[in-house]
Amino acid sequence: MEQGAAVRAFAGVLKGLYERAGSPTLSALVREGLRQRPPISLTRSSLSEWLAGRSVPSQERAVRFLVAHLSEQARLAGRAGAPAGWGKLWDGAVQERRQRRGGRPSPPGAGSVPEVQVPVRGRFVAELPEEEAFSEWEVHRPVDVAAAVPGALPLYVRRAHDETLRSVVQQAAAGTSQMVVLVGESSSGKTRACWEAVAELPAGWRLWHPLDPSPAQALANALREGIAPRTAIWLNELQQYAGEQAGALAEAVATGLRELLHSSTSGPVLVLGTLWPEFWSTLTAARLPGKPDAHEQARTLLEGRAVHVPAWFGAQELEDARMVGGHDPRLADALAHTADGRITQYMAGAPALLERYRAASPAVRAVIGTAMDAGRLGGVTLVTREFLQTAAEGYLSDDAYDALGEDWLEEALAYTQQPSKGVRGLLSRVRARPAVGRPDGWRLADYMDYVGRTERRYCAPPASFWQAAREHLSEPHLVRALGQAAEARWRDADAAGLYQRALDLGDLRAGQYLIWLWQERQRAGEARRVQEQAVLAGDGEVLQELLEELLEQEQQAEQLVRRAAGHGNATAQLYLARALMEDGETEEAAGWYAEVARCGDPDILRAYAEDLRKQGDVDGARAALRAADDHHALGELAALVAVSGPVEEVEETAREAFAAGEPGPLKRLAEQAEADGRSEDAARVYRDAIAVFERRRRQRVAGVDLIDFEAGARPLRAFLSPGLLMPPGETWALRQLVALLDGAQGPAAGDGVLRELGEAGNAWALERLLRRLRERGQDQDAEVLLEGEASRGNPWALWVQAHRAMDEGQVADEVCQGLLERAAAAGVGQAVTALMSRAEHAGLTGEADQWALHAAARDYTTPLWDLVHGREQAGRLEDAEQLAWGAADGQRSWMLRRLAQRRSSEQVMPLLRRAYDASLGWAPRLLAEQLEGAGEFAQAEHFARLAADAGDRQGLEDLAARRKDDDPGRQWQTILANGLTAEGTPAAAW
Repeated sequence: MEQGAAVRAFAGVLKGLYERAGSPTLSALVREGLRQRPPISLTRSSLSEWLAGRSVPSQERAVRFLVAHLSEQARLAGRAGAPAGWGKLWDGAVQERRQRRGGRPSPPGAGSVPEVQVPVRGRFVAELPEEEAFSEWEVHRPVDVAAAVPGALPLYVRRAHDETLRSVVQQAAAGTSQMVVLVGESSSGKTRACWEAVAELPAGWRLWHPLDPSPAQALANALREGIAPRTAIWLNELQQYAGEQAGALAEAVATGLRELLHSSTSGPVLVLGTLWPEFWSTLTAARLPGKPDAHEQARTLLEGRAVHVPAWFGAQELEDARMVGGHDPRLADALAHTADGRITQYMAGAPALLERYRAASPAVRAVIGTAMDAGRLGGVTLVTREFLQTAAEGYLSDDAYDALGEDWLEEALAYTQQPSKGVRGLLSRVRARPAVGRPDGWRLADYMDYVGRTERRYCAPPASFWQAAREHLSEPHLVRALGQAAEARWRDADAAGLYQRALDLGDLRAGQYLIWLWQERQRAGEARRVQEQAVLAGDGEVLQELLEELLEQEQQAEQLVRRAAGHGNATAQLYLARALMEDGETEEAAGWYAEVARCGDPDILRAYAEDLRKQGDVDGARAALRAADDHHALGELAALVAVSGPVEEVEETAREAFAAGEPGPLKRLAEQAEADGRSEDAARVYRDAIAVFERRRRQRVAGVDLIDFEAGARPLRAFLSPGLLMPPGETWALRQLVALLDGAQGPAAGDGVLRELGEAGNAWALERLLRRLRERGQDQDAEVLLEGEASRGNPWALWVQAHRAMDEGQVADEVCQGLLERAAAAGVGQAVTALMSRAEHAGLTGEADQWALHAAARDYTTPLWDLVHGREQAGRLEDAEQLAWGAADGQRSWMLRRLAQRRSSEQVMPLLRRAYDASLGWAPRLLAEQLEGAGEFAQAEHFARLAADAGDRQGLEDLAARRKDDDPGRQWQTILANGLTAEGTPAAAW
C-alpha cells in the first residue's frame, strides 16, 4: 500500500529518533519491551515495518514505550529526544491508515492518542453527576433540611488539606503519575475532598472505582492487565486493597501500584486513597524484629503519600464556612448545631445515627454490636443474615433474650435500615450478586463503625461471635484475622478453632499461627498434625521444619516429601527431583523438575535455576531466573550472563537487574570498564544508573509536603555550616561519575553533571557543587549559584540561606524570619522546626503550637514531639499534655503513651485516667501496672483484664505469672495453661 503523507511523517520522526538513540538492535528493543510491567510484546518484523513506514503501530502503550525508551537513550548519548508533536503525528498516521483501509476515524474529542492497548475503565470525570457521588463514590449523603438547597452536594469549604491535595492532582494532570492518601477519622471530609479535587482534572481523564468481584481482586486484575493513561483510581477505604481486609492480595496490589506509579511508559495515572488513622498506623508501622513483615510493600508504597484531614474546622475555616453558609442551609444548620468545629460529621448525619442507635432496642443493639465487632476485629465489612442470627444472641442478657419475638431479627434489621434525616440507616442492605460471587448481607454505617472502635474498645465478643465466625465466614483471611483477634485477647481455644477453619479454607499463615499455639502448649502430636496439613496445602517453610525433625527417620521423610509433592508443594517437588537426580532416576526427576518450573515461587525457581546451572543447562537456568522475576533472580541472571553471554546481553541484563533494585551487576560492569580504561563505556553506564536513581528520587519527593534534609535525628544547632547539611540525592553512580570525569578531563570536569542534576532538584549534587566551588576559591560563583537556585525556589538552597542567617547571628531578626518562612513554604521540614523553636523561645506559645501542628498534619511529627518533650522536661506537664491531645488521632496516641512512660507514678495517673476515658488501647495495661505497684491489687486485675479484652494480653499474662505461686484456687495456673473463655473466666483444658 502506498504511503500517505501522515504515515511518512511519523515514520521519519521514529527513524530519526532510532538513529539518534544509537540504532540499537531490534532484538534489544524486543527484550526491553518484555521487561516492562506488564510486558509489551514486540517483534523484530513489526519494528522493522514501523521504522520503514510500511505499517503504523496501533497500540498506544507500545508506541509510548518505544518513543520514551529511544528518547532516553538519545539523551544519554547527548542527542535530542522525540519532538514535542510526535503524538499528533502518530495519531494522524493511525487515522490515515484506518481511512485507507476503510475503517472509521476516532471520534472527535477522544484525545490525541487512541487508548486501545489496555481495557479502559471508569467514566469521564466531566460526565459524573453530583447525585452519583453518594452511591458509586461513597461520599456521605448530607442530612435533610426543610429549606431549599442549591444542589445535591453541600457547597464546599476549602480547608488546608485541600491545597496539598490539589497540588498532587495538578502534578498528575501535568503528566506525572501520583498517589495521595487522605488520612482522617470517619466523616471528617476525606471522600468529599477527593471528589472536589478530581473535578479539577482536565478533559479526557476517567474515574474508576475497583469493586467487583471484590475491591482487592478487581484492582489486582486491572494491574495485571494494565491501566489506561489518564485514569484516576478511587480507593476509598484503602485497607480493602492493601491491608488485612485484602487478604493474600494485599502485598501484590501494593507492589502493582508501586510499579504503576514508577512506570515511565504507562502514565499518567492518579491514585486517590482514604484511610482512618488506625489503619494508616498499621500499614506504615515499622517491622518488629523477629516478626513477619506483613506490610512491607504497602509501607513502601505509602511513604510520603499522607495528607492528614483534621476532624474539625479551624478558626479561619469556620469563618469561611459562615460565609458560605449564607448560601446553603445545610451548612448553616451544621454551624448552628455544632460547638466543636465538627461540621462534616454533623452534615454526614453522624449525630442522627448516634441518636437512633442510643434509642434502639436490645435486639437492635445486639445486631449492631455484632457488626461493629466483625469490622473492628476482623475487617469483615459485609455480615450475612446467618452470621448475625448466630452471633447476636450472645450480646443479649437473659431477660432480653427471653423477651424476643419470633421475628426479632427481621424487626431489628428493619429498624437498622430506616433512614434518619435523609441519611442511610445504621445498616445498609447489600444485595447478592452471584455473577461476581458476592453474598447477600448488611454493611454497617461508616460512622457507626468508627463509634464501635471507640465504645467497644474494651469489650471482648461473646462465645456466639466466635462460633458464628467459624460457621458462617468463608473468606480465609478474614477468619484468620479473627483468630488473631481472639489470641490477642487470650481466647486461645477460640483462636485455635478459627485458625483451623482458616487453614481448612487454604490460608497457610493461619496454619503457622495454629502450629505455634500447639507448640506453646507442648502438644507435639497436634502440632505435627497441623504441620502435615499445612505441608499438603503447599507450605514449603513448614516442610523444611518437619524434615529437620525427621533427620533420623529417612523413610518417613521420603514418604512426607512424596505426599507433599503429589499435592503440589513446590518445595517438596524440588527436594524430590534433587533426590531422584542423585539416585540416577533422571527421567522421573525431569518430570518433577517440570512441575517445579511451573510453580511461580521466586525462591524455588532460583534454587531450580542453580540446579540447572550445575547440570550444565545454562539456557534452562536463564529461563528459570527470568520466570522468577524478582530482584534477586535478575541479579543472579546478570551474573550468569556475565560469565558466558555476549557484551550486549551482559549490559542489558545488568540494567534489568538494576531497574528491579539489584545494583551489583551494573556497578561491577561500570567499575570493570573504568578499570580497563574504557572511560566512555563506564561513563555511559554511570549515566544510565543516574537516570534511574533520579527518577526514583523525583518519585520519592513528589507529593511529600515537608522534606527532611537531615542525615539523622540531630538538633538544628548541631549543624555548624551548610556544608554539614546532608541533603538526599547522593548515589554511588553520581559519585563515581564525577570522580571519573575529574580524573579523565580535569579537576572541574565533574561540575557539569553536578550542575545539571542540581538544577533538576538533586540537593546533594547542588551541595557538592557549592562545596567544590568554595574549595577552588570561587566563592563569588558559589554565591551566584546559590542565589540563582534560591530565586528559582529550590528548597535546599532556601534552607541553606536561612540556616546560614541563623548561624551567623548578624542578620536582622525579621530577615532571618522571612528566610525561614520562605524555606518552610517550599516544604523544608527543618525550617518549620526552626520557626517553632524561635516562637517557643520568644514565649509565643500559640505560634509555636501552630507551627508544630502544621508539620504534624503533613506527617512530619518530629517538631511536635520535640515541643511536647521540651515542655515536659521544663516541668510544664500540663502544657505538654494539652499539646499532645491536640494532635491527630494516631499521633496523639503514641505521644501520650510516651509521656505516660516517662512520668513518675505520682504524675502519671491523671494522664492514664484521661487516656482510658478516651478509649486509648494502651491505657488499661499501664493503669494495671501503676495500680499493682501502689498495692491496689483488685483494681490492677480489673484493668489488666480490660487490657486483655482490648487485645493486649501481656499485662494479664505478667500478672498471672507473678501470682501463680500464691494461688489457692489455682485460677492463675489454669489461665496460664489454657487462657480465657469468651466470658473472661479460666478456660478448661483444650
